[in-house]
Amino acid sequence: MKKLFMITTIFGALNLALFATPYTLDMAKSKVGFEISHLKLTKVEGNFSKFSGNIDYENNAIKALDGTIDVASVDTANQKRDDHLRAPDIFDVAKFPNMTFKMTKFENGKIYGKLTIKDTTKEVILDSQSKLNGKTLEINANTTIKRSDFGVVWESSLKDSLVGDEVKLILTLVANQ
Repeated sequence: MKKLFMITTIFGALNLALFATPYTLDMAKSKVGFEISHLKLTKVEGNFSKFSGNIDYENNAIKALDGTIDVASVDTANQKRDDHLRAPDIFDVAKFPNMTFKMTKFENGKIYGKLTIKDTTKEVILDSQSKLNGKTLEINANTTIKRSDFGVVWESSLKDSLVGDEVKLILTLVANQ
């Protein structure tokens, strides 16, 4: 009897995982953005226009979230700056064309996961809010990372005066069943 109960419990747990609903990103409404201080006076905002992701959502909880960002799609509304961000001394897109994120846990509105930039992987925690409206899911999430932790540095004597080390990552993900 105990064996039957245990087998039933295991299959029940597997079925819950299998029934998480996959969502497809609406690229026209989704955004992967960032903010960083510049000259300690202003903020530079930017985004990545090319990215993909997978989302599973069930019972008001994110069951899976992973994504890939095409680093060459960086856009700060300044072509010269964007070209420099793509260059070997910053993102080095020829060698490291993608950033990735893989969720490891969702708990109390926090998305835990592994962020990889330039072959460096670090644990991050994003504060999130999700809203389901019919078959459309919206997830807003953000966190702050140190770019230097991921090897995104600019070797210049003025680097600390020009660009901050802390980068706020801002996700607006809109997805449909």
